[in-house]
Amino acid sequence: MASDTDQEDFSFGEMFEEPAGYLPPPPPSKLVEYTRPSPLDPRTIKINLLGTHPLWGHHLWNASKVFASYIDANPQTVRNKSVLELGAAGALPSMIACAQKARRIVVTDYPDADLLQNIQTTVDLNFPRSPIISVAGHLWGHNIENILELNGNHKYNVLVLCDLVFNHSEHAALMRSVLGLLEKDGQAFVVFTHHRPWLVEQDLKFLERAQSEGLVCERILEEYTGAMFDDDPGDERVRGTVHGFVLSYPVIVADQ
Repeated sequence: MASDTDQEDFSFGEMFEEPAGYLPPPPPSKLVEYTRPSPLDPRTIKINLLGTHPLWGHHLWNASKVFASYIDANPQTVRNKSVLELGAAGALPSMIACAQKARRIVVTDYPDADLLQNIQTTVDLNFPRSPIISVAGHLWGHNIENILELNGNHKYNVLVLCDLVFNHSEHAALMRSVLGLLEKDGQAFVVFTHHRPWLVEQDLKFLERAQSEGLVCERILEEYTGAMFDDDPGDERVRGTVHGFVLSYPVIVADQ
């Protein structure tokens, strides 16, 4: 029997590693423009998008565009308030919040270097050297302390959740972040499309979870935009409609 030192090396080493240049480079990032109604200033918001990303950060989602329009139509939603966007991707609502004079804006997404650098690029394109905007990584349900520190160790007046509820396995973690970061008199805006019509009930379980945690859920918008992806299966009308809800804590009326 051979000793350990005599055993053959059956590792494959670099046999199955692709040589340099074998794989095609990822698609380049692209710049898209979102046009706000006249006479709003700035009229155009520039959004830098990755060429591709496994966490879907390379799309400007319809929910984000619809909620951006909602903020412009209802500027009191964010004006002079602290705003936190979760799972921001293109971060359009955060850019509109800055344009509408929010007091503090923190833009977060999964702590991936490419995602966060892409968001920072968008910030620099629109509001370079702005002292009120920060970009940070945040894993839902974990380590909210650093996100609170970015707002002076205070919770946030406004939370923005655009097109996040389709990620059903992360509902519990996302709700932990909402509960840990939302001010008692704050509002969390949940805006989304049912991209998979056969899973509508699963999407809506996030709102049911919010209500089970004592939050009040109120519909604020419903708008047909057309589907994000023409070739996806399921009812196009369902896939092309954006829904918006606001979550808040119930108002406690003091005894007279």
